[in-house]
This record gives sequence, structure tokens and C-alpha cells, in this order.
Amino acid sequence: MVDDISGLTRKIYESQHEKYAADEDAYQRLYDMYNNTPWPMPKEWFKGKKALDAGCGNAGYLILWLFHQGIANVYGIDIGNEWIEKLKLNLTKRGISQSKLKLQPGSLLNIPFEDNYFDFVSINGVLIHLNNVQEIKDAFKEGARVLKQGGYYYTTYGVSGGLITDAVLPAIQKYYNDNIYFKELIDNISPKKIHDIFDFIVKEHLQQTGEHIEPEHIKTIKSLFGVDYCVFLQNFIQRPTDFSSICTPEFVESLYEKNGFHSIVRQSHYVKRKDIRKFLAPLHYSKNELISKAFYDRGAVDFIGVKK
Repeated sequence: MVDDISGLTRKIYESQHEKYAADEDAYQRLYDMYNNTPWPMPKEWFKGKKALDAGCGNAGYLILWLFHQGIANVYGIDIGNEWIEKLKLNLTKRGISQSKLKLQPGSLLNIPFEDNYFDFVSINGVLIHLNNVQEIKDAFKEGARVLKQGGYYYTTYGVSGGLITDAVLPAIQKYYNDNIYFKELIDNISPKKIHDIFDFIVKEHLQQTGEHIEPEHIKTIKSLFGVDYCVFLQNFIQRPTDFSSICTPEFVESLYEKNGFHSIVRQSHYVKRKDIRKFLAPLHYSKNELISKAFYDRGAVDFIGVKK
């Protein structure tokens, strides 16, 4: 069962990463998250270092960003091997030499490297998709094990708590699993399909009421639903497991402390979006507003710490 869930998760994300990699706006948005992150070390720190992106997937925006900071070699692991050539292709077409990439199959629960091997380790949005809380703790410990003393450990967990994570998404996920029509819609969602829906609404509204909806309004609305938004829907609805709410800031900080880290910092960055989500981005970032707490509670949980 464990292997089945892990394999299904990898398959789902492999498909989503292909769509991100093929859309430059979406890829740039994900890449820019790291530019907008207030790292505790100067970017010059990365020069000549050795990094691991554990659970890297086949898109590679963090790996690309690390190379642009002057990293010497990036190692990447993930389940299976189908993702490897796809990741190489995504990065080589963006100017990264394959000789600098060290990619191989590997599990977060048994990272295939010796102790104290890397200067920088990232587990980026993967721990929340494991099978249970104990696996989260075990995988975190594995990432810490392969990090050198004085190295930085970067982990991200998604939004912890709030209306969206605790109520809306679970209800949508249940309906996705229960209703074949909704499942087919989400599995095949695309900007064209969404735009066709708006065209149908305009046509039907005119036929039933004789009223025209202004074309410029429809054009503006359509521009808010692109590839990035469609993959976002699939990302949050298709995922088999999601422990975002369990991974509170307090829980994650305790993982760092128990595994021997100091200078533990909660990262925060504003995600600049071009689609419909840009109207929610300020609420997502500003955690102290009442509406922000209601929608997103503790907000996005991203941490970095230094190994003692």
C-alpha cells in the first residue's frame, strides 16, 4: 500500500510538472519564488557548494535557481526513474550542463548518500505527501543525516490550517473521488476547456435573456485562467495524501530542534501571480488579518536551519 501511494503521487506530479515545464509563465512564477525568498545566507554562499534536492520531480525550478547562484553540483532523487530524462531535458534546454546534474532513483525514507555529504539539502513540498506522520519524521531525519555540519536544510509544507486547507479542499477531493463527471473534468482540465465554458455561458445567457455580456469582460476573465491555474487545481485535488495542517510551524520547528539544528528561520515570500489567485495572494501572505486567518490560518510553512 505504501509503495502504491508513493508511486501514484509520483505519477500525478510527473504529469503536472510536464505542464509547468512546457509553460514559461508558470515555470518563471515557480522559479521566482526562490528569488523572492529572504534567504538567511547571502546568495554568494551557494558558490561551489554541493546540494541535494530530495523528491525533486521532473520540472527543476529549484535546481535551476541553485545553479544560477553558482552551485557546483546538484544531486536529485525521486521515486522510480521515468522522471530523470524529463528533468534533464527541462534543465538542458534552460542552459544547464548535464555533467553538473547527478540524478538517480531514491526514497526520502532511505536517501542513498552517506552521512554529512551535502552543504545544502532541500525537501520541497514533498513531506506532506508521505503516508503518515511517522514517515514525515523519518524522512526529515534522513535529510538531516546527509547534511554537513554548518549546512543549510530547507523544507516546505504548504498552507497549514484554515478554511481552504481544512474544509474546502477535503470536500472537493472527496467529490473528485466520488463523482465520475467531476473527476473527468479535473483530470482533463485545460485553459481551453475553461474558456469554452465561458463561451457557453455567454451564448446561453444571450439566448435566454437577449442580453450581451461585453466581449472585453470575457477576455479579461479568460486571462485569469491559464495553465498555471489548471495545474494548481489538479495539484490540490488529485493528491492522494496531504498532511499540510499537521505540519504546523510548531511541529516543523520541533523537527529541526530534535535533529540538531540552530538558527531556525521560518521563511516567508510573496507569490506574485497572474491568474485568478492574484486576488488571494495578499491574504495568503499577510497572516495577521482576520480574513487571512480564517482562510489560511497559520499560512505557508517554509523553514530553513543550520546543522550543529
